[in-house]
Amino acid sequence: MRFLLFTILVVLAPCRIVAAPTADAFGTLPTVYDAAISPDGSQIAIIMNIQGEFGVRIVTLGKKGEKIRAALLGAGVKPSWIKWANDERVLVGLWESRKYRSTPYTVSFIYTLDASSMSGKILVENKDMLRQDNADVVDFLEDDPDHILMAFSDVNQFQVDINRVKVSTGRYTKIERTKKHVQQWYTDSRGEPRVGQGLIDRPGATEREWNLIIRDADEDRWRKAEDYPGLEAGMRIFGFTDNPNELVIGDRAGRDTLGLYVYNLVDKAISRELFHHDTYDARGLVVSGNGSIIGASFVADTTETELFGEYDTVLSRMRNKFSDYTVDYVDQSADGRLVLFKISNAYDPGGLAIVDASTDEVTILAYMRPELPTEEMGLVSNVSYPARDGYEIPAYMTLPLSVTSAADIRNLPFVILPHGGPYARTAKRFDYFAQYFASRGFAVLQMNFRGSAGYGKGFEDAGRENWVKMQDDVEDGTKWIIEKGLADPDRICIAGWSYGGYAALIGAIKAPELYACAISMAGVTDLKDMINDIKKYKFGSITAQNFILRGFDSKQAIAENSPVNRAAELKVPLFLAHGKADQRVHFDQFSRMKRALRKSSAPVTYMEFDDEDHFLSDQSNRQAFFRGLDEFLRDFIGERAAAH
Repeated sequence: MRFLLFTILVVLAPCRIVAAPTADAFGTLPTVYDAAISPDGSQIAIIMNIQGEFGVRIVTLGKKGEKIRAALLGAGVKPSWIKWANDERVLVGLWESRKYRSTPYTVSFIYTLDASSMSGKILVENKDMLRQDNADVVDFLEDDPDHILMAFSDVNQFQVDINRVKVSTGRYTKIERTKKHVQQWYTDSRGEPRVGQGLIDRPGATEREWNLIIRDADEDRWRKAEDYPGLEAGMRIFGFTDNPNELVIGDRAGRDTLGLYVYNLVDKAISRELFHHDTYDARGLVVSGNGSIIGASFVADTTETELFGEYDTVLSRMRNKFSDYTVDYVDQSADGRLVLFKISNAYDPGGLAIVDASTDEVTILAYMRPELPTEEMGLVSNVSYPARDGYEIPAYMTLPLSVTSAADIRNLPFVILPHGGPYARTAKRFDYFAQYFASRGFAVLQMNFRGSAGYGKGFEDAGRENWVKMQDDVEDGTKWIIEKGLADPDRICIAGWSYGGYAALIGAIKAPELYACAISMAGVTDLKDMINDIKKYKFGSITAQNFILRGFDSKQAIAENSPVNRAAELKVPLFLAHGKADQRVHFDQFSRMKRALRKSSAPVTYMEFDDEDHFLSDQSNRQAFFRGLDEFLRDFIGERAAAH
């Protein structure tokens, strides 16, 4: 790895492999998903990929020769997070796909694990749809390490109680009964429920209407947001500071971006600014192992962390040591002496490191993707280009290894890779999908089209209000690389996942002169059907309005911008793939498109994955996907295509 510039201890890291990465290497799941350090700093628990399945490994620090303990989490389950409840017990947030009749859905739950015996169980069992989201921890109760607070109900899925749960057994006691129109609870620094928030359920409603209730310290009465000047029911709530009367809220404060502010519930006014960036929205709070707020996060080119006070000193020292890398805070011991960081950049998936803040000794615990040698990854640069109306679109360009100087960036085969979401964003961090294409000799352009998140309200609304404009921004990026002579106009492919898959399909149909092929993984193909699917769920009409409907001015526009209705117009080779258990973009989207493509003369490669979710979380399926892509690229835009 390029960041190993000084002596570093290696605990779990396998030897680096220096060889051309195969399709299976790109399809291998990351070695590390998440990690946490015990409060006393003696042990680290790591969610790892253990031969294609997720498991937990526990390492005891400072004891050479002690066996590393491990336990698999079970077939088909995927991790969300890991945290120590106390020095003897680890909690893991998990989720899996299930089906209700023919409709796939997701359930989440918490797995409790004894750190010594590695025996475990589901903490609180799901009860069908009633406890669908059963990994919602309201408070980890730092002053009561044997219990946590969880939000769930035995009566109503969408109005949840607060329950005090014993972390070793799952036994629970209800401490706060459900309140009408409350789906999310917030506790103060003492573990007392103080704020409840949720959507108001009105039949047929298409606009969000929020409910916010607040209880003053040491009182029983719940009050409405109207009793607190400056608070709005739909404001983002981030939690409490160490002061039980200080609520952290998201507020724009007259600016375009979202900042973090402290609202004093006694004075009923904003008391101070915690964090506000002029260009990028605040993403969230960074919370220490003992529950204190120690920083804020946002996404610039990479995920950035701004730590406050003494914690910033440790982060600054690590950033100086790893100056070419992004250093992300992960966790720390209760006394703050040992800190976990993730270290990575756009061409290096990096590793998980632990830092002794008293000596600055750094130990690499594991590499994220040892199968993908840094030396074989493409460099990533910031670029921008003007859209047709002059709006400047930020983007990133990944270059293949064949490029060794600026003079080589001419007439390259390219992949246009719009992100999913669509209200997400691409960042300058390691992207295995982009690096796969670069390893096959393609340059890659990834744009943050209007509608992308994190750049402020104006930028996001510009896309939310106009899906066609979002697609125009993608198309304009393709035209820009052609006009600048960067791309070989006969060897440009458009690819994407989820919304990006939709963008690839509609892009290839609308502008076949720009693309030699298209690749869609888990892509939306029928917007009307997607809207109907969304409306089946609670608050579905509101979600459909905000997610899709507001982006089009008529039903006709929705139909015209649905690839399934224009399949006969497809003229370029297509690679279409989908998981049959996709809970976000249902498999019917793939099936409809497959039937519609009978009207097209374009060659199509289909891949269907049994029991697979939206993300290709199964390692064998992901590897098969990349092997299929290898064949497709060689046949239609690579070596074999060139030979013909």
